[in-house]
Amino acid sequence: MAAALIFAIPWPTALVDTAFSRGWYRLVQAVLTTVSNLTPWTWFDVLVLAAVIVCARRLVLLSRSRRAQGWAATLVEGVRRALRGAGYVALAFLLCWGLNYRRTSLMSVLSPTAPVAVRVDELRQLAVDAAALAARTRPAAQQQLLSYDDIAERLPDPFNRALAHVGQPRLIVPGRPKYTVFTPFFTRAGVTGMVDPFALESLVHPDLLPFERPFVLAHEWAHLAGLADEAEASAVGWSACMRGDAPLVYSAAMYLLVETSTALPPRVWRDLVVTVDPGVREDLNALAERWKLIQPAVRKASFKVYDGYLRANTVEDGVQSYSRALQLILLPTLREQLIDLRSGRVDPVRRP
Repeated sequence: MAAALIFAIPWPTALVDTAFSRGWYRLVQAVLTTVSNLTPWTWFDVLVLAAVIVCARRLVLLSRSRRAQGWAATLVEGVRRALRGAGYVALAFLLCWGLNYRRTSLMSVLSPTAPVAVRVDELRQLAVDAAALAARTRPAAQQQLLSYDDIAERLPDPFNRALAHVGQPRLIVPGRPKYTVFTPFFTRAGVTGMVDPFALESLVHPDLLPFERPFVLAHEWAHLAGLADEAEASAVGWSACMRGDAPLVYSAAMYLLVETSTALPPRVWRDLVVTVDPGVREDLNALAERWKLIQPAVRKASFKVYDGYLRANTVEDGVQSYSRALQLILLPTLREQLIDLRSGRVDPVRRP
């Protein structure tokens, strides 16, 4: 009942911001992530296994009670217990992390006026700038093929500076990068990572290409910082990598190049990609090869479920919300980072 009320009530975003996202959630995140960081194994896997065991045990007990109570009474009992269990899970989800979906959007903070539709010429220039930055940072990045643990050591400072730049509080406890037993599913569905909303741990795909890893971990840390919206997590994750050294900046540039490639009209992208540095094109081709492991049916089914989940949590455009990251990055607050690096005012290769 409590979970249903929390879901149904249109909570004022200002109240969610102050009481939950900047209050209760920061305390919960510090405690849960500290605890989950202590173990190399993933609590999400343990929780899923425990849920399966509990459900299996309940089914066995219901099957036994059917003989004494009959089908109708057993069915009513099963539905009642299922609803109660789902309520407990939903309430834990909301209080541990889920209410962050109801916070004030980053777009309304950075651009109080209604966002203007992104023009093709803006996207093309963004792609040109990203390609130039990628070509500039790739040689240094190739000399430092970082593991997730390496990235986790380098990322906290630029990540918290990126949060401060958009008016968000720092991430108190960064999440230890972890792998899950669901990695084979991640591969087939095209999932690169996720945040466990109950133990607040950062799950990443172990087989990503080296240049993908910094952005993916930064994206998941943005979720851990309370930015539930996918576009906001991507924009802040990109901004964090842009403030790092060459491997992190290269990851940000490649993310932006891939995103603009899907947003631009095919003809415009085909004309542009032939001008891209050969080494960068080689990495884009390697990424395309990795994507061949994705099974369209699995991806379509998983994204349909995730789309429903996002819409249930007030994200009106569902999985299409990923594409809004470019709108955020094009805002002056974030776009200036790319301009600084492109112009040479900041040299990522010389960053420590």
